[in-house]
Amino acid sequence: MQPDIPAHVRDHAGLILADTLAAIVAGHRKAEVRAITARHATGGVPLLGTAAAAPPPMAAFLTGLAGTAAELDEGNYPAGGHPAIHAVAPALAEAAARGCSGAALLTASILGYEAGARVGHAMRLRPAAHPHGTWGVIGAAAAVASLRGRDAALATRALEVAASLGLATSATASLRGGSVRNVYAGGAAQNGLLAVDLAEAGITGEPGGIPVVFGQVVGEGWDQMAYEASTGRWFILESFLKLHSCCRETQGALEAIELLLAEAPVTPEQVAAIEVETFHSASLLSERAPAAPIAGRFSIPFTVATRIVSGCAWIEAFSSAAIADPVARALAARVTVREDPALTARQPGERVCRLTLRLADGTVRRREVVGTPGDPDRPHPEAALREKFRRCVEPGFGARWAELWEMARHPDRVTRASQLLAAFRP
Repeated sequence: MQPDIPAHVRDHAGLILADTLAAIVAGHRKAEVRAITARHATGGVPLLGTAAAAPPPMAAFLTGLAGTAAELDEGNYPAGGHPAIHAVAPALAEAAARGCSGAALLTASILGYEAGARVGHAMRLRPAAHPHGTWGVIGAAAAVASLRGRDAALATRALEVAASLGLATSATASLRGGSVRNVYAGGAAQNGLLAVDLAEAGITGEPGGIPVVFGQVVGEGWDQMAYEASTGRWFILESFLKLHSCCRETQGALEAIELLLAEAPVTPEQVAAIEVETFHSASLLSERAPAAPIAGRFSIPFTVATRIVSGCAWIEAFSSAAIADPVARALAARVTVREDPALTARQPGERVCRLTLRLADGTVRRREVVGTPGDPDRPHPEAALREKFRRCVEPGFGARWAELWEMARHPDRVTRASQLLAAFRP
């Protein structure tokens, strides 16, 4: 039996769904995503934003890959990762394959989000592991089980199977230029479908294995009290949403430089140095010579530099050409990032970033920000998210983007999820 989901939760989840679909469409325009999609587009369910179709498990994989490729998907601080793409990618494939309604798609996305987020919240991930592709497989399996109408016993068995189907992820892959990091969410989405298939076939997981895997294997700690207390919390209401095509932990520095530039613009030649002080996890994003676009998206020095040079931090600001731009690279080399332990101590309540801009004429300008726009306590207005959707979708669909926004934003009004996917075919 499906839980009763309050109307305000469903409404916010519709916003998350629309934002996630926009990120997927944008990701499908990337060359490597197009190439792997062409290889595996053997027919089946439609792939959002493309003319291709693939069998449901592969459709879930390709959708998860596309949804993280442009670093535009939502995230959740209490969960420590990005629950939406892990739940939405398999839910889209399963809902289309089974002829489910848009309302069922939204319900499954919510339940998958919550299942994954609860595990992410209760576990302490090993420092070397990236959260994508780990506990997200739990959310993927929960979303699929919901769409198949499975009872609590079968769903529990599927989640126990899913616990053993997470990936060995590396937190440093993206920092060093490894776009394999974008594969993690796709792998978890695909394995979520597999977990339910296996449970239905009689394959069993480790009884009570979720705390074991996520507390001892992938993670190094499990808080059972936190897990139990999170029942009914609705983590999806605590999501953060991004307007920039880069890692969330770069965006404190990005906001600080944008505020300074709004007061008085500067050119790259005017900048003598930029110093960033922040909390520990953000301070790790300190690479000044990123090796590839994904590394640029996870570099505070390059994010700040490309914002000054290109005037934005949108998708094109992290293209291969932008990463190689000598002016941006020279400016990034003048940006230093360090941890301030006092700022680390202010987490999780506050995520603080201080930026000092030193100009060649001796002028020194400073700005401190707490959190970033799009955080749960600083939400973007819906109009800003609609504009983000337009920027992601309009290049492939023209003026139809407005119609697609309404369908994605209000999936409860869509009779069949397959209609939503069909509408997103160019």
